[in-house]
Amino acid sequence: MFDKYYQKDIEPFKKKIKEKVNQMYEDDLGSGDVTSSAVIKPMKVKAIVKTKGDGILAGVFEAQYLLEKLGIEVKKTMKEGDEIKKGDIVMEMEGDAKMIMQAERTVVNFLGRMSGIATLTNRMVKKSKTKLTATRKTYFAFSDKRAVQISKGYTHRLGLFDQYLIKDNHIDIVKSELKCSRIEAIKECLRRAKKHNKDGKAIEIEVETIEEASAAAKEKPDIIMFDNMKISEIKKALEQLKDSGICFEYSGGITPDNIKEYQDLDVDFISSGYLTHSCKPLDMSLKVIE
Repeated sequence: MFDKYYQKDIEPFKKKIKEKVNQMYEDDLGSGDVTSSAVIKPMKVKAIVKTKGDGILAGVFEAQYLLEKLGIEVKKTMKEGDEIKKGDIVMEMEGDAKMIMQAERTVVNFLGRMSGIATLTNRMVKKSKTKLTATRKTYFAFSDKRAVQISKGYTHRLGLFDQYLIKDNHIDIVKSELKCSRIEAIKECLRRAKKHNKDGKAIEIEVETIEEASAAAKEKPDIIMFDNMKISEIKKALEQLKDSGICFEYSGGITPDNIKEYQDLDVDFISSGYLTHSCKPLDMSLKVIE
């Protein structure tokens, strides 16, 4: 019912993804690859990318974009979302040896990090009855979000631009401005957001108590996020607001080890920064074979 709030279309942001790949490559290359320039003569070679661990593959779009931009032919790839095993060849390529060496680290970094996120997301999604969504705690921005999506996680907002999210600092700033209670500041933040919202973006607000949730609900936001609240308190708030038509989210310290503790909460989504800020990259290696 509320999927539209949290599952964003990444396709319009593919240009931004390519810009990020270019930036990472250019930062690594700098004024040039002095080692390859010194030791490698012009010649064509074949190379593969092999995984050193089990997981879910992601990052093929990013890797293939860079390789093809540099004139390297990508001969074959496994599909994003595929389960991969240690030793699997996920990509085969052919092209100028120096160009392949220059692209190596950027290619492997994107494949490794994104596959790590996809693998962790898959693991946590399987443990949760509630839909799981990422946060903005990302390093590769839209690519990180895309990796979550590949493993059937949700993207949440992609940035500051596509959804209103009134956080505790927003509330505290308005509270200081108006010299009012936190409850009144919550109401005023929501009123201002509604007045500002000219194109129907979702409006979400973080709350920390039952009283704040009740006050926020009266202003009819699209989403109320229970931020680091006790499970018992959330259940009481949900009972009070069960017929409100509002989407409910829980956020705060969700990890693979504790996600099952939140199974009985009747929220629509659970969000977790852990998906992107604590993932372990899936180890990959690029090897010239011929």
